[in-house]
Amino acid sequence: MLGKLLKYEFRATARILLPFLAGLLLISCAANLGVRLIDRGAGLTAVGAMLVVLYFLAIMAMGTVTLVLLVYRFYRNLLSDEGYLTFSLPAGIHAQLWCKLIASAVWIIAAFLVIVLSIVIVTSPVDLTGAVLSDMALMFERFSAAYGIGALELIYFALELLLLMLLAAMGGCLTFYASMSLGFGFSEHKLLYSVLIFFGIGIATQFIFAGVTLALGIGLANMPGFIPDFGAVLHVRSVLQLGHVFMLGWCAYNAVYCAALYAVTAAALKRRLNLP
Repeated sequence: MLGKLLKYEFRATARILLPFLAGLLLISCAANLGVRLIDRGAGLTAVGAMLVVLYFLAIMAMGTVTLVLLVYRFYRNLLSDEGYLTFSLPAGIHAQLWCKLIASAVWIIAAFLVIVLSIVIVTSPVDLTGAVLSDMALMFERFSAAYGIGALELIYFALELLLLMLLAAMGGCLTFYASMSLGFGFSEHKLLYSVLIFFGIGIATQFIFAGVTLALGIGLANMPGFIPDFGAVLHVRSVLQLGHVFMLGWCAYNAVYCAALYAVTAAALKRRLNLP
């Protein structure tokens, strides 16, 4: 059943988000032309500047539309009058929630990748992207030759970063879902309570994250031989090990955060809330 739910969810969201993603790429091509005009110092410099400003506005619009649509889809399908019909489908709460969560995470990552691609398109006239990639490749080559760090280490970091991005996207979605699920459980002022709960979760999360980071830092500092002596010879392996620990620790923190918010959201939805 989850597969069918995802099919209809992606179909409904793609009708709106795909044109915006394609539009951002088209505007980035126009901004590319604008950068060329500015770089040449021609009489159309003002036009080029306007195209670049339009590109930045398009990025902000892309992020806003993606966020608003995903939150609205959750509200409309599960918390509005349509929720009565949704909950009557032969699919459990977890299937409904995972459907929204997977679709939202995919679209957030897709929007991020399209924004990165658009930046590459815009900066290509001045060879900025090529220069950065070339410098990074040269730096990694020299680093690998000096310390014997191969491509496998880079792959590990890339996989850890990808996992962290996925968990962060799911955590952002679940923050909205949990806030709305709890807020709409009240009989009045549902939106107000949702906003207050959202900010409450954010504040509590900051305190917890600061405490976990401090505890992790103190624990690592007390481990003999783990923190390298930067005043002496640079222990590259220790530095890389420290980087992996922090990356995996951050992933674990986000996984626990997602699990906690998922449990709260599922519990609130199982009570079927107080639908209007």
